[in-house]
This record gives sequence, C-alpha cells and structure tokens, in this order.
Amino acid sequence: MKTKSLIIFTTFFLTVGFLSYEANAQYTKLLDFAGATNGSNPWGSLISDGTFLYGMTDAGGTNNGGTIFKIMTDGTGYVKLMDFTGTANGSNPRSSLISDGTFLYGMTYWGGTNNMGTIFKIMPDGTGYVKLMDFAGNANGSYPYGSLVSDGTFLYGMTYDGGINGMGVLFKIMPDGTGYVKLMDFAGVSNGSAPQGSLIFDGTFLYGMTYAGGTNYMGVIFKIMPDGTGYVKLMDFAGTANGSYPSGSLISDGTFLYGMTSAGGTNNKGVLFKIMPIGTGYVKLMDFGGVANGNSPQGSLISDGTFLYGMTFEGGANNAGTIFKVLPDGTGYVKLMDFTGVANGSNTRGSLISDGTFLYGMTNSGGTNSVGTIFKHGSYVGIAENNLETDFTIYPNPFSSMTNLQTDKYLINATLTVYNLFGQQVKQIKNISGQTVTLFRDNLSSGLYFIRLTQDNNTFTTKLIVTD
Repeated sequence: MKTKSLIIFTTFFLTVGFLSYEANAQYTKLLDFAGATNGSNPWGSLISDGTFLYGMTDAGGTNNGGTIFKIMTDGTGYVKLMDFTGTANGSNPRSSLISDGTFLYGMTYWGGTNNMGTIFKIMPDGTGYVKLMDFAGNANGSYPYGSLVSDGTFLYGMTYDGGINGMGVLFKIMPDGTGYVKLMDFAGVSNGSAPQGSLIFDGTFLYGMTYAGGTNYMGVIFKIMPDGTGYVKLMDFAGTANGSYPSGSLISDGTFLYGMTSAGGTNNKGVLFKIMPIGTGYVKLMDFGGVANGNSPQGSLISDGTFLYGMTFEGGANNAGTIFKVLPDGTGYVKLMDFTGVANGSNTRGSLISDGTFLYGMTNSGGTNSVGTIFKHGSYVGIAENNLETDFTIYPNPFSSMTNLQTDKYLINATLTVYNLFGQQVKQIKNISGQTVTLFRDNLSSGLYFIRLTQDNNTFTTKLIVTD
C-alpha cells in the first residue's frame, strides 16, 4: 500500500460557541440494547477485527445472564453469538473480550461450577465455545472484573476476590485452559486488593492497579514480572492529593503510564494522572469536577498520539456522564459530549476504542429501553495532518509475519510506534536511519493497528492490519 503524505485523515473543527452543536452532530446511536433479544447493561468495552465490533453484556439475553454479540460499525448486522446460562458457561461478564485472530477469549464475573466466574474461549461466529476454567475461591480466585491480556504464550488476568486472603489474585493460564499459575495473592496494605481493571504488558513487566488496599486502602499502582517475581508497589493512592479507587486500567505511551481514578482529587470525583513506570514523576493532570468535566470515570483512557480520550460514569450537564479529550500534559480539555439518557445513553462503565476515524463505545444504561446503547462518535482527531514530507509504502499490508515500511527519503533518528485500538503502545522501534524498516509481528494478535512514523516534529500515521 502506497500512501502520499500531507493527507488529511480526519478533519475536525470546533469553536467554543458551537461546541455543543458540533459535538452532538458527531454522535450516532448504533444500537439500543433491549434485554432478552440482544442483551442489556454492558460493563466492558468493544473490540474490532476491522469488520465487526465484538462485545458482551452483563445482563439480558435469554437467561438474563448476559450475551456475546457482534455488530457492523454502521450498526447493521447484529448477531447474538451466545447467551450465558450460568453453570455451563458462566454469567454476567464485567469485562471485555480479546482476540488471538482465531478465538475470542473472556471471563465472566459469576456462573460456572462454583458461581464464582469462568474463563472461556469462543469462535467469532459463535461456535466452538470452551470453558477453560472455573474460578473456585481460595485456590484460583473469584469474581473477575477486568479483561485478559496476552504475551503470545500465556493469558494473564486478575480477580476481584478469592485467593488466600480473599482480596483477589493475579494469574496466568494457557489459551487451551492448561497451565494455570497463581502468580500473586493480593493482601491489602502491602500490595493492594480488589482489582477491577486489567493488566498491561510492556514486554518486560505487567502493570496494573487495584481498587482498594495499599497504605491508605484507596488502591495502588504496581508492576510485576510475568513469572510472579519482582513485585513493586509504584504508588499508594491517598485521596485528595492523587486520587482514590481506580476502576479502569493504565495505558502507556512508552514514557509515562496514564490512568484515572473514580474518586479522590480536589472534588472527590476522580482524577486523571500520569506516572513514570518506575513509580516517580506522578502528576495529577486534571481533577474531575461534575457538571463541567464529568466525574467518577469507570473505564480507561485511549490515545491517538496527540490527545487522550475517555468517558465518565456520571457528571456532565445531565449527570449521565461525558466523553472528553485532553492533552497528555493536562491542558486542552474539551468535553466532546454530554450523555443525556434516552437519546444517547448514560453511565458508561467501559472504555472507548477507535478505528482511526470514529470512536466507538457502549453505555451501561440509557437509550430507548434504559438498558444501554452502542454508539460511535466522530470526534477522533488522530494525527490531523501527515506532515512528514515523503512517500510511504507498506508491503505487504495486511501481513501475517513481517512487513516492510519504505520511504522515498532517507530517515535519520526516526521512531516507529505501533498502537492498538485502545490507543496503547504495543511496539516501538527507535533510532531508525535509512529508507526501509522491517516490522516483525512478534506477539501482535490479529487485528487493526495504527503506525506512527516520527522524525523531529514531523509525523506520518496510517493503518496496519495483522492477519493469520
């Protein structure tokens, strides 16, 4: 694929006077959840394979135990892939799916043999369901809130409860359901407790947060090696000063970790922060305040390389939550939309994703039936202008094992960064000099990614597809 530079990928203009009109004009409700027919009250986020969006609901479906579904990005083609039933396949998922290009993997909060949750996999067409594990309490944890992550060999996750101390565990398991290892028992003051978000992996450490525990019992930020050694508590949340009770996950830009808390800060309505991966350099970038900028964010941030985007569970003009963007230094805040209830949903518990043009998300309530919506929003800026003065060729694209990126001009000390749909940096190559860069798949799962080539203050961004 050959792509010319100086292409405007997304043109997006807002003035203060027209902010409300323009932001709302960008919104499209793709689906109203309705209960038995298509699920209700989604608790996690969507994922995309470049064609379909996949997700789960916490309730609704035939058994009111939640559903797995797929839908096209224009709101057509909805398919309920599975109804959760309880003992046999779990119930009430409060997390998101992940994909390895063949199977979708996920967890349920309840259900399974012990009614403490399950780990499962299923094909994207709804066939081939396999229950990989039943959570059982002390032995292997119980009631997982967050999602799984993969290093290409193991799946890693956390549970909210269970383990030796009844405060949750951190674990790994093979994608076929074998090889379960409890890497750590959360214990309260020393290492946190009750994690509600997911882990992230930088190739060396797993990073995460706990909702409670730590010195002040308001949660912690931590890192740990994938074999369960090397645990470091990076920070104790403390309330007003740095936030408390984080519900979502961290993201990384390769230099800082960024996250949000559901409470604490000046207004006790949550904060947005950054911190170095070694635990230094904490900066509270923003205090959530209610009407002006929302409050109590439950999900995670995403990044387009310029702005951070997120949602709040409450606050905004209607106290139904907001969509916002802000620069990584805490400036440039813009409230992109106020949720209103029936018209466009309310009270988001998950995170946004992007396909490079639109933001996609779900609300936990609101919509026509008051049980949630799926939506897209056209406020994703991305790299507004590709100003790296060069022709840019990617071959092959899509690719399965490796691809080559070639420019018509010689690069000096350039950087290539790969981002997933959640805006998380998943790969980076620095100090590039020459005209050709070879990018190996390594542990990237199948799906859509964005690549950003930077030299000095000039950038080029485009899409990349990994296939099996």
